[in-house]
This record gives sequence, C-alpha cells and structure tokens, in this order.
Amino acid sequence: GRRPKSARGVLLPERGARGVRRTRGWHAVTGLWLALGLLFLSATGLTWSNYAGERFGRLLDAVNGNAPALDTTLPGAEAPAEDHSEHAGHGGSGGATADADPAGFDTALAAARNAGLGGTVVVTPAADAASAWTVAQNDNVWPVHYDRVAVDASTGEVTSRTRWADHPALSKLSKLGVQGHMGVLFGVVNQIALAIVAVGLTAVTVWGYRMWWQRRPTRADRRALVGRAPEPGAWRRLPLP
Repeated sequence: GRRPKSARGVLLPERGARGVRRTRGWHAVTGLWLALGLLFLSATGLTWSNYAGERFGRLLDAVNGNAPALDTTLPGAEAPAEDHSEHAGHGGSGGATADADPAGFDTALAAARNAGLGGTVVVTPAADAASAWTVAQNDNVWPVHYDRVAVDASTGEVTSRTRWADHPALSKLSKLGVQGHMGVLFGVVNQIALAIVAVGLTAVTVWGYRMWWQRRPTRADRRALVGRAPEPGAWRRLPLP
C-alpha cells in the first residue's frame, strides 16, 4: 500500500520484506517485466491471427508494405493466373514435384548458388511449362537470409530475383516478429527467453494464489467470512509508473 520512492522500488522486489509483502513484491515486479515479453508475443501473434491478421494484411496493402513478388513466368510465356507471391507455391505442389525432371533440381540449385544464394534453400519445381523453378533461402536464424530467384531450368538462367534487403520495413518487421514469436530467430537464446516468460507467468499465477492464502479470511488470527476490503484511497497510492 506504499508508493515506491524510486525506480528500484518498481523494477526490483522490496528488500527485507516478509510475508505477504514479499510475495506481493515478487508478484508485481515479475509481472511488470513479463509485460514486455507478453506485449511482444501479443503484437506479433496478432499479425498472423485470423481477424487481426486479415486487417494487418489490408494495412500492408494500403502502405505498399508487402514483400516484393517473385515473377516466375518464363520470358516469352503467358503469365499464369495463380498467385506467385512469397507464400504461394509452397503448398499443393506435389504433382509438379512428381513430374519434375530430377536434373532440374541440380540446374536450379547451381544457378541459385552462382547468384549468391548461400545456406539452406528450398527448391520448388515449376508449376507448368510456362513457369520457372524457384529457389528460396530459408535461413531463419539472425541474421536471416530470405533472397529468392526464379530459374529457367532449360538454360540455367536466373529470370527474376527478390532480395531481403529490398523488402519494405513493415514487411521485415512482420517476418522477423513471427520468427521471434516462434522461437527460431535467435536460436536457443530465443527459446530460452520464451521459456523464461512461460515460467515467469506460471510463477506470477502461483504467487497470486499464495497472496490469497497468506491473507485468507479463515486464518486463525483472522476469522471472517470475507477478506478485508482495500483501504480508502488505495488506488490513489498506487505507483505512478
């Protein structure tokens, strides 16, 4: 019920506190630090949720913040009707893969390597005779690599390319945020940070129940049907931060 006199009183538990004050201190301080991680998880999760994600997509459209599209149409061929944006072509390509010439994988991969695409890549066969093969970097650990190229497997020529450096800032933040949300952006460090958030949230919940137990109305020295109400003006004495 006392307002901390310094930032330390808000950011760190109270020294020498005992009983319910000690529990409340750990509960409050841990919850404050957890809020940073939970805000990040909430914000990044909303970008790929059902309803909020749809509206975020509209925002990207409105501000031209989408990732650049890779043109997979071979030179001189008529553009196919389907979408060949960043997320297209990774699903439902089983038929194209089954019919693809195995030599095309080597040709597309060699062309991509010559174009500077290093590390882990995903090679996707052409959807039809008028389309190019695609090779996309898939290095999700910081620093990320997400360059993509379209390759004409008959000639080994790179017909189109998109670079991660050319992605709009909002597109980059969205992509990196989702990777951090899933715990892959910074590898084991990212996963440890998310585990700490999960353990901290569990601890805050346990401390909440413990505070009630320490102040329960049926204690031997406090026989009452209900707990004691907060003192008048308690809200006004809360820490300003």
